[in-house]
Amino acid sequence: MSKDGSAPRMSHLFAMVATVLFALALPTFAFAAAPPQAEVTFIPVTGTIDKVSIEFEVPDGEYEPPMALVLEFPTEMRAERLRGTDVRVSGEVRSPAVTSAEDGVTLAFTASAPPAGTALTIDITGLTTPDVSDEYPVIVRYGPPDALTEVGSFVIEVTSPNVFQRVFRAMERIPFLRLFFSPSIIWGALPLLWRGFQVAVLILAVSYSVGIPLGLSISFMKMARLPLLRWPATVYIDLVRGTPLLVQLLLVYFGITFVPAWRIAMDALGPLASWQIYNVDATQFYRAVLVLSLNSSAYMAEIFRAGIQSIHKGQLEAARSLGMTWPKSMAFVIIPQTVRRILPTMMSEFILLFKDTSILFAVGIFELTLQARTIQAAKFNMSPYIAAAGFYLLLTIPLGRFVANLEQRLSVAETGRGGRKRGKPRGPLADEPTSEGTISTSEVGLR
Repeated sequence: MSKDGSAPRMSHLFAMVATVLFALALPTFAFAAAPPQAEVTFIPVTGTIDKVSIEFEVPDGEYEPPMALVLEFPTEMRAERLRGTDVRVSGEVRSPAVTSAEDGVTLAFTASAPPAGTALTIDITGLTTPDVSDEYPVIVRYGPPDALTEVGSFVIEVTSPNVFQRVFRAMERIPFLRLFFSPSIIWGALPLLWRGFQVAVLILAVSYSVGIPLGLSISFMKMARLPLLRWPATVYIDLVRGTPLLVQLLLVYFGITFVPAWRIAMDALGPLASWQIYNVDATQFYRAVLVLSLNSSAYMAEIFRAGIQSIHKGQLEAARSLGMTWPKSMAFVIIPQTVRRILPTMMSEFILLFKDTSILFAVGIFELTLQARTIQAAKFNMSPYIAAAGFYLLLTIPLGRFVANLEQRLSVAETGRGGRKRGKPRGPLADEPTSEGTISTSEVGLR
Protein backbone atom coordinates (compact mmCIF):
# COMPACT_ATOMS: atom_id res chain seq x y z
CA MET A 1 0.00 0.00 0.00
CA SER A 2 1.35 3.43 -0.92
CA LYS A 3 2.15 5.88 1.84
CA ASP A 4 0.16 8.70 0.32
CA GLY A 5 -3.04 6.69 0.41
CA SER A 6 -3.60 6.84 -3.36
CA ALA A 7 -4.48 3.13 -3.59
CA PRO A 8 -7.42 3.34 -1.12
CA ARG A 9 -8.71 6.44 -2.90
CA MET A 10 -8.61 4.64 -6.25
CA SER A 11 -10.45 1.62 -4.82
CA HIS A 12 -13.13 3.89 -3.37
CA LEU A 13 -13.44 5.63 -6.73
CA PHE A 14 -13.87 2.35 -8.60
CA ALA A 15 -16.46 1.22 -6.06
CA MET A 16 -18.45 4.42 -6.55
CA VAL A 17 -18.31 4.10 -10.34
CA ALA A 18 -19.43 0.46 -10.17
CA THR A 19 -22.32 1.41 -7.87
CA VAL A 20 -23.48 4.16 -10.23
CA LEU A 21 -23.28 1.86 -13.27
CA PHE A 22 -25.25 -0.83 -11.43
CA ALA A 23 -27.90 1.70 -10.43
CA LEU A 24 -28.21 2.88 -14.02
CA ALA A 25 -28.49 -0.68 -15.33
CA LEU A 26 -31.01 -1.81 -12.70
CA PRO A 27 -34.10 -0.50 -14.56
CA THR A 28 -33.08 -2.59 -17.56
CA PHE A 29 -33.28 -5.84 -15.61
CA ALA A 30 -36.64 -4.82 -14.15
CA PHE A 31 -38.34 -5.34 -17.52
CA ALA A 32 -38.09 -9.11 -17.15
CA ALA A 33 -41.57 -9.16 -15.57
CA ALA A 34 -44.63 -10.00 -17.61
CA PRO A 35 -46.49 -7.11 -19.31
CA PRO A 36 -48.19 -4.83 -18.73
CA GLN A 37 -45.71 -2.98 -16.53
CA ALA A 38 -44.86 0.65 -15.91
CA GLU A 39 -41.81 2.74 -15.27
CA VAL A 40 -42.79 5.86 -13.37
CA THR A 41 -40.60 8.90 -12.82
CA PHE A 42 -41.49 11.98 -10.79
CA ILE A 43 -40.63 15.64 -10.77
CA PRO A 44 -39.55 16.10 -7.16
CA VAL A 45 -40.70 19.70 -6.67
CA THR A 46 -43.86 20.10 -8.70
CA GLY A 47 -46.18 17.41 -7.41
CA THR A 48 -46.92 16.04 -10.90
CA ILE A 49 -45.91 12.73 -12.39
CA ASP A 50 -43.40 13.45 -15.10
CA LYS A 51 -43.84 10.28 -17.11
CA VAL A 52 -45.61 6.93 -16.84
CA SER A 53 -44.15 4.50 -19.38
CA ILE A 54 -46.29 1.38 -19.88
CA GLU A 55 -45.02 -1.64 -21.82
CA PHE A 56 -48.13 -3.47 -23.09
CA GLU A 57 -48.32 -6.64 -25.14
CA VAL A 58 -51.61 -7.47 -26.87
CA PRO A 59 -52.86 -10.77 -25.37
CA ASP A 60 -53.69 -13.84 -27.45
CA GLY A 61 -56.94 -13.84 -29.36
CA GLU A 62 -58.65 -12.83 -32.59
CA TYR A 63 -59.36 -9.11 -32.70
CA GLU A 64 -61.44 -7.10 -35.13
CA PRO A 65 -61.84 -3.32 -34.96
CA PRO A 66 -62.95 -1.46 -33.07
CA MET A 67 -60.79 -2.35 -30.06
CA ALA A 68 -59.96 -0.29 -26.99
CA LEU A 69 -57.16 -0.16 -24.43
CA VAL A 70 -58.27 1.45 -21.16
CA LEU A 71 -55.97 2.57 -18.34
CA GLU A 72 -58.02 3.15 -15.19
CA PHE A 73 -56.11 5.67 -13.06
CA PRO A 74 -57.26 6.72 -9.57
CA THR A 75 -59.40 9.85 -9.52
CA GLU A 76 -56.71 11.61 -7.44
CA MET A 77 -54.43 11.63 -10.47
CA ARG A 78 -56.81 13.86 -12.46
CA ALA A 79 -56.63 11.90 -15.71
CA GLU A 80 -59.41 14.08 -17.18
CA ARG A 81 -56.91 16.96 -17.46
CA LEU A 82 -54.79 15.07 -19.99
CA ARG A 83 -54.63 16.27 -23.58
CA GLY A 84 -53.86 14.34 -26.72
CA THR A 85 -50.25 15.54 -26.68
CA ASP A 86 -49.80 14.06 -23.19
CA VAL A 87 -50.29 10.49 -24.44
CA ARG A 88 -47.85 8.95 -26.90
CA VAL A 89 -48.16 5.44 -28.35
CA SER A 90 -45.26 3.77 -30.15
CA GLY A 91 -45.08 0.37 -31.77
CA GLU A 92 -46.19 -1.37 -34.95
CA VAL A 93 -49.69 0.07 -34.88
CA ARG A 94 -51.56 3.04 -36.25
CA SER A 95 -51.94 5.84 -33.71
CA PRO A 96 -55.17 5.32 -31.77
CA ALA A 97 -57.70 7.98 -30.84
CA VAL A 98 -57.08 9.13 -27.26
CA THR A 99 -59.82 10.27 -24.89
CA SER A 100 -59.41 11.09 -21.22
CA ALA A 101 -61.99 11.01 -18.46
CA GLU A 102 -62.04 11.16 -14.67
CA ASP A 103 -61.67 7.39 -14.40
CA GLY A 104 -58.81 6.96 -16.87
CA VAL A 105 -57.52 7.08 -20.43
CA THR A 106 -59.01 5.24 -23.41
CA LEU A 107 -57.03 4.39 -26.56
CA ALA A 108 -59.43 3.45 -29.36
CA PHE A 109 -58.18 1.39 -32.33
CA THR A 110 -60.94 2.01 -34.83
CA ALA A 111 -59.15 1.63 -38.16
CA SER A 112 -57.28 -1.60 -37.46
CA ALA A 113 -56.79 -3.73 -34.38
CA PRO A 114 -53.23 -4.68 -33.41
CA PRO A 115 -52.71 -8.45 -33.71
CA ALA A 116 -51.91 -10.65 -30.74
CA GLY A 117 -48.36 -10.31 -29.48
CA THR A 118 -47.95 -6.70 -30.67
CA ALA A 119 -45.76 -4.73 -28.25
CA LEU A 120 -46.94 -1.20 -27.48
CA THR A 121 -45.29 1.53 -25.42
CA ILE A 122 -47.65 4.12 -23.93
CA ASP A 123 -46.01 7.24 -22.49
CA ILE A 124 -48.28 9.47 -20.40
CA THR A 125 -47.27 12.80 -18.89
CA GLY A 126 -49.16 15.36 -16.85
CA LEU A 127 -50.82 13.19 -14.23
CA THR A 128 -51.21 14.82 -10.82
CA THR A 129 -49.47 13.31 -7.81
CA PRO A 130 -52.04 12.59 -5.07
CA ASP A 131 -51.71 14.47 -1.78
CA VAL A 132 -51.86 11.31 0.33
CA SER A 133 -48.88 8.98 0.49
CA ASP A 134 -50.04 5.56 -0.65
CA GLU A 135 -49.84 2.88 -3.35
CA TYR A 136 -52.25 3.58 -6.20
CA PRO A 137 -53.19 0.69 -8.50
CA VAL A 138 -53.76 1.24 -12.22
CA ILE A 139 -55.95 -1.34 -13.95
CA VAL A 140 -55.38 -2.20 -17.61
CA ARG A 141 -58.33 -3.43 -19.72
CA TYR A 142 -58.37 -4.48 -23.38
CA GLY A 143 -60.99 -5.69 -25.82
CA PRO A 144 -64.11 -4.47 -27.65
CA PRO A 145 -65.42 -1.18 -26.20
CA ASP A 146 -68.57 -2.87 -24.86
CA ALA A 147 -66.80 -5.98 -23.51
CA LEU A 148 -63.49 -4.94 -21.99
CA THR A 149 -61.41 -7.57 -20.18
CA GLU A 150 -58.94 -6.87 -17.38
CA VAL A 151 -55.49 -8.02 -18.57
CA GLY A 152 -53.24 -6.71 -15.79
CA SER A 153 -52.41 -3.92 -13.39
CA PHE A 154 -49.49 -2.05 -11.90
CA VAL A 155 -48.95 0.12 -8.83
CA ILE A 156 -47.71 3.70 -8.56
CA GLU A 157 -46.12 4.50 -5.22
CA VAL A 158 -46.60 8.09 -4.06
CA THR A 159 -44.99 9.81 -1.09
CA SER A 160 -46.48 12.74 0.82
CA PRO A 161 -45.81 16.14 -0.80
CA ASN A 162 -43.31 18.40 0.87
CA VAL A 163 -43.48 22.15 1.31
CA PHE A 164 -42.02 22.87 -2.13
CA GLN A 165 -44.50 20.54 -3.81
CA ARG A 166 -47.41 22.24 -2.12
CA VAL A 167 -46.15 25.69 -3.11
CA PHE A 168 -45.70 24.74 -6.74
CA ARG A 169 -49.08 23.03 -6.85
CA ALA A 170 -50.60 26.29 -5.66
CA MET A 171 -48.76 28.04 -8.51
CA GLU A 172 -50.24 25.58 -11.01
CA ARG A 173 -53.75 26.52 -9.87
CA ILE A 174 -53.27 30.20 -10.80
CA PRO A 175 -53.90 30.61 -14.57
CA PHE A 176 -51.24 33.28 -15.14
CA LEU A 177 -48.53 31.37 -13.28
CA ARG A 178 -49.49 28.10 -14.95
CA LEU A 179 -49.16 29.77 -18.38
CA PHE A 180 -45.83 31.54 -17.81
CA PHE A 181 -44.16 29.86 -14.81
CA SER A 182 -45.32 26.25 -14.83
CA PRO A 183 -42.71 24.36 -12.75
CA SER A 184 -43.47 21.00 -14.33
CA ILE A 185 -43.05 22.30 -17.89
CA ILE A 186 -39.90 24.25 -17.01
CA TRP A 187 -38.39 21.21 -15.34
CA GLY A 188 -39.19 18.98 -18.29
CA ALA A 189 -37.79 21.55 -20.74
CA LEU A 190 -34.39 21.86 -19.06
CA PRO A 191 -32.66 18.97 -20.90
CA LEU A 192 -33.58 20.28 -24.36
CA LEU A 193 -32.83 23.87 -23.38
CA TRP A 194 -29.43 22.79 -22.10
CA ARG A 195 -28.69 21.31 -25.52
CA GLY A 196 -29.71 24.56 -27.19
CA PHE A 197 -27.57 26.50 -24.74
CA GLN A 198 -24.52 24.43 -25.65
CA VAL A 199 -25.12 25.01 -29.36
CA ALA A 200 -25.51 28.77 -28.82
CA VAL A 201 -22.31 29.00 -26.76
CA LEU A 202 -20.35 26.98 -29.32
CA ILE A 203 -21.50 29.19 -32.18
CA LEU A 204 -20.76 32.27 -30.06
CA ALA A 205 -17.21 31.17 -29.21
CA VAL A 206 -16.26 30.40 -32.81
CA SER A 207 -17.94 33.50 -34.26
CA TYR A 208 -16.30 35.81 -31.75
CA SER A 209 -12.89 34.22 -32.29
CA VAL A 210 -13.21 34.81 -36.04
CA GLY A 211 -14.68 38.31 -35.65
CA ILE A 212 -11.75 39.68 -33.60
CA PRO A 213 -8.95 39.29 -36.19
CA LEU A 214 -11.34 40.16 -39.00
CA GLY A 215 -12.43 43.33 -37.22
CA LEU A 216 -8.80 44.31 -36.51
CA SER A 217 -7.95 43.94 -40.21
CA ILE A 218 -10.93 46.06 -41.25
CA SER A 219 -10.00 48.74 -38.71
CA PHE A 220 -6.52 49.02 -40.26
CA MET A 221 -8.12 49.31 -43.70
CA LYS A 222 -10.40 52.11 -42.53
CA MET A 223 -7.46 54.02 -41.02
CA ALA A 224 -5.33 53.57 -44.14
CA ARG A 225 -4.42 56.58 -46.22
CA LEU A 226 -5.07 54.80 -49.50
CA PRO A 227 -8.69 55.32 -50.64
CA LEU A 228 -8.56 51.90 -52.29
CA LEU A 229 -8.38 50.34 -48.81
CA ARG A 230 -10.30 52.92 -46.80
CA TRP A 231 -13.45 53.19 -48.93
CA PRO A 232 -14.34 49.42 -49.05
CA ALA A 233 -13.87 49.16 -45.28
CA THR A 234 -16.05 52.22 -44.70
CA VAL A 235 -18.80 50.90 -46.97
CA TYR A 236 -18.66 47.48 -45.32
CA ILE A 237 -18.94 48.89 -41.81
CA ASP A 238 -21.80 51.23 -42.77
CA LEU A 239 -23.74 48.45 -44.49
CA VAL A 240 -23.38 45.91 -41.69
CA ARG A 241 -24.09 48.37 -38.89
CA GLY A 242 -26.91 50.04 -40.79
CA THR A 243 -28.95 46.91 -41.59
CA PRO A 244 -30.74 44.48 -39.22
CA LEU A 245 -28.96 41.28 -38.32
CA LEU A 246 -32.04 39.27 -39.31
CA VAL A 247 -31.83 40.60 -42.88
CA GLN A 248 -28.13 39.78 -43.02
CA LEU A 249 -28.85 36.29 -41.70
CA LEU A 250 -31.47 35.53 -44.34
CA LEU A 251 -29.37 36.89 -47.21
CA VAL A 252 -26.06 35.29 -46.28
CA TYR A 253 -27.36 32.01 -44.80
CA PHE A 254 -29.38 31.08 -47.89
CA GLY A 255 -27.43 33.02 -50.51
CA ILE A 256 -24.00 31.61 -49.70
CA THR A 257 -25.05 28.16 -50.90
CA PHE A 258 -25.24 29.51 -54.49
CA VAL A 259 -21.64 30.73 -54.42
CA PRO A 260 -19.31 28.21 -56.15
CA ALA A 261 -16.48 28.96 -53.74
CA TRP A 262 -18.65 27.91 -50.81
CA ARG A 263 -19.48 24.56 -52.38
CA ILE A 264 -15.81 24.00 -53.21
CA ALA A 265 -14.85 24.80 -49.61
CA MET A 266 -17.42 22.37 -48.22
CA ASP A 267 -16.20 19.61 -50.55
CA ALA A 268 -12.62 20.30 -49.50
CA LEU A 269 -13.48 19.96 -45.82
CA GLY A 270 -14.54 16.35 -46.34
CA PRO A 271 -15.44 14.73 -42.98
CA LEU A 272 -15.41 18.15 -41.31
CA ALA A 273 -18.50 19.04 -43.34
CA SER A 274 -20.58 16.02 -42.28
CA TRP A 275 -20.61 16.10 -38.47
CA GLN A 276 -23.68 16.93 -36.40
CA ILE A 277 -24.37 18.15 -32.87
CA TYR A 278 -27.87 18.19 -31.35
CA ASN A 279 -29.67 18.27 -34.73
CA VAL A 280 -27.37 21.03 -36.07
CA ASP A 281 -25.26 19.78 -38.97
CA ALA A 282 -21.88 21.15 -40.00
CA THR A 283 -23.10 23.26 -42.93
CA GLN A 284 -25.69 24.97 -40.73
CA PHE A 285 -23.05 25.63 -38.12
CA TYR A 286 -20.56 27.11 -40.60
CA ARG A 287 -23.17 29.37 -42.17
CA ALA A 288 -24.32 30.63 -38.76
CA VAL A 289 -20.71 31.33 -37.77
CA LEU A 290 -20.14 33.17 -41.05
CA VAL A 291 -23.12 35.47 -40.51
CA LEU A 292 -22.32 36.30 -36.90
CA SER A 293 -18.61 36.74 -37.63
CA LEU A 294 -19.27 39.21 -40.44
CA ASN A 295 -21.70 41.13 -38.28
CA SER A 296 -19.43 41.22 -35.25
CA SER A 297 -16.36 42.20 -37.27
CA ALA A 298 -17.96 45.50 -38.29
CA TYR A 299 -18.53 46.46 -34.67
CA MET A 300 -15.14 45.14 -33.61
CA ALA A 301 -13.51 47.24 -36.35
CA GLU A 302 -14.94 50.41 -34.85
CA ILE A 303 -13.92 49.31 -31.36
CA PHE A 304 -10.34 48.71 -32.48
CA ARG A 305 -10.24 51.96 -34.46
CA ALA A 306 -11.42 53.99 -31.46
CA GLY A 307 -8.93 52.23 -29.21
CA ILE A 308 -5.96 52.71 -31.52
CA GLN A 309 -6.76 56.37 -32.09
CA SER A 310 -7.05 56.93 -28.32
CA ILE A 311 -3.33 56.10 -27.94
CA HIS A 312 -1.25 59.27 -28.18
CA LYS A 313 0.49 59.42 -31.55
CA GLY A 314 3.75 60.30 -29.79
CA GLN A 315 4.08 56.67 -28.70
CA LEU A 316 4.07 55.48 -32.28
CA GLU A 317 6.59 58.14 -33.21
CA ALA A 318 8.80 57.14 -30.30
CA ALA A 319 8.69 53.50 -31.34
CA ARG A 320 9.60 54.40 -34.91
CA SER A 321 12.46 56.61 -33.69
CA LEU A 322 13.91 53.57 -31.90
CA GLY A 323 14.17 51.79 -35.24
CA MET A 324 11.00 49.68 -35.02
CA THR A 325 9.04 49.18 -38.21
CA TRP A 326 5.37 50.17 -38.40
CA PRO A 327 4.11 46.55 -38.02
CA LYS A 328 6.38 45.98 -35.02
CA SER A 329 5.34 49.29 -33.46
CA MET A 330 1.69 48.27 -33.79
CA ALA A 331 2.24 44.72 -32.56
CA PHE A 332 4.43 45.49 -29.54
CA VAL A 333 3.51 49.05 -28.53
CA ILE A 334 0.10 50.21 -29.75
CA ILE A 335 -2.02 47.03 -29.87
CA PRO A 336 -1.21 45.85 -26.30
CA GLN A 337 -2.28 49.24 -24.91
CA THR A 338 -5.31 49.28 -27.16
CA VAL A 339 -6.51 45.86 -26.01
CA ARG A 340 -6.15 46.94 -22.39
CA ARG A 341 -8.36 49.95 -22.98
CA ILE A 342 -11.02 48.34 -25.16
CA LEU A 343 -11.31 45.10 -23.16
CA PRO A 344 -14.54 46.14 -21.38
CA THR A 345 -16.10 47.17 -24.69
CA MET A 346 -14.99 43.91 -26.30
CA MET A 347 -16.67 41.99 -23.49
CA SER A 348 -19.84 44.02 -24.03
CA GLU A 349 -19.76 43.03 -27.69
CA PHE A 350 -19.34 39.40 -26.59
CA ILE A 351 -22.52 39.65 -24.49
CA LEU A 352 -24.45 41.29 -27.32
CA LEU A 353 -23.30 38.64 -29.77
CA PHE A 354 -24.47 35.91 -27.41
CA LYS A 355 -27.95 37.43 -27.31
CA ASP A 356 -27.88 37.76 -31.10
CA THR A 357 -27.57 33.97 -31.44
CA SER A 358 -31.29 33.84 -30.63
CA ILE A 359 -32.03 35.15 -34.14
CA LEU A 360 -30.71 31.88 -35.59
CA PHE A 361 -34.08 30.27 -34.81
CA ALA A 362 -35.39 32.02 -37.96
CA VAL A 363 -33.36 29.67 -40.17
CA GLY A 364 -34.10 26.48 -38.22
CA ILE A 365 -30.93 26.13 -36.13
CA PHE A 366 -31.77 24.37 -32.89
CA GLU A 367 -30.19 26.83 -30.52
CA LEU A 368 -31.71 27.92 -27.22
CA THR A 369 -34.61 29.99 -28.55
CA LEU A 370 -35.75 27.43 -31.12
CA GLN A 371 -35.65 24.66 -28.53
CA ALA A 372 -37.88 26.79 -26.30
CA ARG A 373 -40.22 27.51 -29.19
CA THR A 374 -40.50 23.80 -30.03
CA ILE A 375 -41.46 22.93 -26.47
CA GLN A 376 -43.89 25.85 -26.31
CA ALA A 377 -45.64 24.64 -29.46
CA ALA A 378 -46.00 21.13 -28.01
CA LYS A 379 -47.19 22.23 -24.55
CA PHE A 380 -49.20 25.34 -25.53
CA ASN A 381 -47.44 27.14 -22.70
CA MET A 382 -45.06 30.11 -22.48
CA SER A 383 -42.99 28.71 -19.62
CA PRO A 384 -40.17 27.37 -21.88
CA TYR A 385 -39.40 30.94 -22.93
CA ILE A 386 -39.00 31.91 -19.27
CA ALA A 387 -36.60 29.01 -18.79
CA ALA A 388 -34.67 30.04 -21.92
CA ALA A 389 -34.36 33.57 -20.56
CA GLY A 390 -32.82 32.05 -17.43
CA PHE A 391 -30.17 30.34 -19.53
CA TYR A 392 -29.30 33.63 -21.23
CA LEU A 393 -29.05 35.35 -17.85
CA LEU A 394 -26.83 32.53 -16.66
CA LEU A 395 -24.09 33.92 -18.89
CA THR A 396 -24.94 37.58 -19.38
CA ILE A 397 -25.33 38.63 -15.72
CA PRO A 398 -21.91 37.34 -14.54
CA LEU A 399 -20.23 38.75 -17.64
CA GLY A 400 -22.00 42.08 -17.17
CA ARG A 401 -20.76 42.31 -13.59
CA PHE A 402 -17.29 41.35 -14.76
CA VAL A 403 -17.31 44.05 -17.45
CA ALA A 404 -18.40 46.73 -14.96
CA ASN A 405 -15.72 45.72 -12.48
CA LEU A 406 -13.07 45.50 -15.21
CA GLU A 407 -13.96 48.94 -16.56
CA GLN A 408 -13.68 50.41 -13.08
CA ARG A 409 -10.30 48.80 -12.44
CA LEU A 410 -8.91 49.93 -15.79
CA SER A 411 -10.18 53.44 -15.17
CA VAL A 412 -8.30 53.55 -11.86
CA ALA A 413 -5.16 52.18 -13.51
CA GLU A 414 -5.28 54.71 -16.36
CA THR A 415 -6.25 57.86 -14.48
CA GLY A 416 -5.36 57.10 -10.88
CA ARG A 417 -8.90 58.05 -9.88
CA GLY A 418 -12.16 56.21 -9.51
CA GLY A 419 -12.29 53.10 -7.42
CA ARG A 420 -14.87 52.97 -4.68
CA LYS A 421 -14.72 56.58 -3.59
CA ARG A 422 -18.06 58.23 -3.18
CA GLY A 423 -19.01 61.83 -3.70
CA LYS A 424 -17.65 64.46 -6.03
CA PRO A 425 -13.85 64.77 -6.05
CA ARG A 426 -12.39 68.08 -4.97
CA GLY A 427 -9.28 69.98 -5.99
CA PRO A 428 -7.89 71.64 -9.05
CA LEU A 429 -8.24 68.48 -11.18
CA ALA A 430 -11.80 67.69 -10.12
CA ASP A 431 -13.47 68.96 -13.30
CA GLU A 432 -10.56 68.55 -15.70
CA PRO A 433 -11.33 65.96 -18.43
CA THR A 434 -8.80 63.26 -19.13
CA SER A 435 -7.44 62.85 -22.63
CA GLU A 436 -6.88 59.11 -22.30
CA GLY A 437 -8.80 56.28 -20.72
CA THR A 438 -10.96 53.27 -21.45
CA ILE A 439 -13.25 53.23 -24.46
CA SER A 440 -16.93 53.33 -23.57
CA THR A 441 -19.67 51.76 -25.63
CA SER A 442 -21.06 55.15 -26.55
CA GLU A 443 -17.83 56.09 -28.30
CA VAL A 444 -17.98 53.19 -30.72
CA GLY A 445 -21.75 52.99 -31.17
CA LEU A 446 -22.46 49.48 -29.97
CA ARG A 447 -25.93 48.25 -30.88
